[in-house]
Amino acid sequence: MKNFKIALAATALLSVAAPFAAQAQATHDETQQLIAQIQSDKRAVVLKAMALDDAQLTAFTPIYDTYQADRKKLMERGVDLVTAYSSNYDSMTDDAAKGLLKDWFKLKDDEVSLVKSTSKKLDKVLPTSKVLRFVQVENKLNTLLSLPGIQAVPLAK
Repeated sequence: MKNFKIALAATALLSVAAPFAAQAQATHDETQQLIAQIQSDKRAVVLKAMALDDAQLTAFTPIYDTYQADRKKLMERGVDLVTAYSSNYDSMTDDAAKGLLKDWFKLKDDEVSLVKSTSKKLDKVLPTSKVLRFVQVENKLNTLLSLPGIQAVPLAK
């Protein structure tokens, strides 16, 4: 329950980003600060939820930190994608829509690839049950964190 409350707090933090994503009004620096804060809060939640012993924590942390750095790049691409959608919203052409779809599918593929590759690395240093737990925790947190942005972006006309 405590982990859920922390995750909910992280979700509330992301909801601050939703108006930016939909309206593309914040600066690049503000976006970077928000992503860094989300990642910091998320890292604390993940480490607590993983329930690792000291040896496992030592093995897990550098792999997770690399994962988070790669995840940040994906988050930035997501912000760029929403910004592009927002700027084309009122005058969406089929070509623009095709480009957005292509970029969105590529982003989703890259997100799955990152979790897969990280899982393979973790499977070398942690019990597979802990790797499964990592995937579950990441899936839950990423789903929660994406909801405010999803709610803020209107459907295409």
